[in-house]
Amino acid sequence: MSLSLKAGKRAAMCGTVATMPLIPAVVDAVGSVPVVAAGGIADRRGFAAALALGASGAWIGTRFLASKEVAIHPHYLERLLGATEDDTVYLEELFDIGWPRAPHRVLRNSTVAAWESAGRPTTGTRPGEGEVVANSKSGGPIVRYRCCTSGADTEGDMEALSLWAGQSVALVHKAQPAAEIVREIVSEAQTILLRLSHRR
Repeated sequence: MSLSLKAGKRAAMCGTVATMPLIPAVVDAVGSVPVVAAGGIADRRGFAAALALGASGAWIGTRFLASKEVAIHPHYLERLLGATEDDTVYLEELFDIGWPRAPHRVLRNSTVAAWESAGRPTTGTRPGEGEVVANSKSGGPIVRYRCCTSGADTEGDMEALSLWAGQSVALVHKAQPAAEIVREIVSEAQTILLRLSHRR
């Protein structure tokens, strides 16, 4: 099997396979090409694990939603800081208006609950579809199921919007400057890797 075909198969797995088994599989498939790990990484331990499995770096999403430079709505930030991994749900397509066919993970909310109660209907038959649930001063009306990160200037039913969050949300406990998050993750990951190297 060619390298490009192997890499293509590994890329197709990325939506359904967890990060820890996926990293070494992708690293093995692509050879010397640098691999950036993503999914479930939010602290020093996850970053150190990704490096130990062969990744060259990490893409960290949920942790940086709680960085002080990201101007998300206070309600969204409050939900993030109080959430556990069980408060999230993986969806093939739900908050897909403006972002079709893109699997995603969000915090459970009233929109998810109503859709599940209705039997998970497809686009066009979902409860409240087309209903304006919020408004952004910079982006205008926000309808239910729209792909939207609620900013500080958003007003309306914040709880019903797409509250993006990975399972690593359970590791996010406070808002911090982005630089502080980076320093904390990198320096503490170095300490872990040094300690593990001395155990050999």
